[in-house]
Amino acid sequence: MADTDLTTPADLAGQTYETAVREKALKLKQELIRQTIQDSTSWTRAVNDRWANDHPGEWDGVPIPPEETERYREQVRTEDYEWVVPSFERFLEPDPDALNPIIASLASIEGMLEGRANADGTWVGAAAALGRINDVRTELAFWQGSFKDNFIDRFVTPLEAVVPNQRELIRYSRNAVEGAKIIHIRFRRSVLTMLDNGIKATQQLSNSACTGADALKWGSIALCALGTVGGALTAGAGVLVTAVVIDVAGTIGGGLVPPDREQTKLDLAADTATEVAANILNAQSVLGNDTFRAEEDVAKSLRDLNRGLAAERLKTLSSNTSGPFGVATPALADARADQIIAGAFRPRR
Repeated sequence: MADTDLTTPADLAGQTYETAVREKALKLKQELIRQTIQDSTSWTRAVNDRWANDHPGEWDGVPIPPEETERYREQVRTEDYEWVVPSFERFLEPDPDALNPIIASLASIEGMLEGRANADGTWVGAAAALGRINDVRTELAFWQGSFKDNFIDRFVTPLEAVVPNQRELIRYSRNAVEGAKIIHIRFRRSVLTMLDNGIKATQQLSNSACTGADALKWGSIALCALGTVGGALTAGAGVLVTAVVIDVAGTIGGGLVPPDREQTKLDLAADTATEVAANILNAQSVLGNDTFRAEEDVAKSLRDLNRGLAAERLKTLSSNTSGPFGVATPALADARADQIIAGAFRPRR
């Protein structure tokens, strides 16, 4: 069963998160508009940039007509920052809790395969269904013959190793999906942090009261990177020796969302509102790339597990030899009536 608390923080879950993103994004847009117009440095930069774009090659010392200045002001109010809210609405998905049903399902299957076989073949701490392996051993004690011995050696005994391996593979798969949930939780925390710091960096531009060198210098995004370990099921598991698996417990050892000292630091503050906006766009790109790389770790883990399982099962199927994830077909499965009558599988007297 799942052994780590991965409950999504309340402020990052469901409608609470969606509302916060939309409200903060709208606030950021309003502040960028206000400061672009009201902050003298920001406004001078904005007007000069627009004039240069509209009149390429002209001497920049030409006075800008008042009607042009007013037109630029209207563009700031109605056009320049219309990207802000939609750019953050892209971050409403994925929802970390959308993975809960998959995690719960894998944990349930893992629980059904709990238990281990002790030295005499008795299952300890096993689900009731696995106890049937003990029953088979007991019932076969009343039989004798080569088919009986073959069935125990080629099916029952290898099955005792296969079940724990299958359970471990399911656990690794569950950890990978849990890792994806961690990524999405950290992603959401970074989005809200970026919005809060972007608003502060913009607000502190008022009338050049402070500049980017003085105002909120850093914006943080939580690292989405996950801890990984190599070598799943190294004992006789072939391809899985090199599999990369997600270390959920190690990843969140210091908390579900890393403390500040472990976060990526980004410049959000600047000397003008236009530059702050550019820094926010850059931060969005950094967060997107960081998240993509982390999600690739999850995808690679699942691909490695799938490739390893397929390779090991192919060996069993092609050679009819028991392996870490499959058992050979016992001779009893293909026994003819005359072979059984001949005494290869008969009651013990």
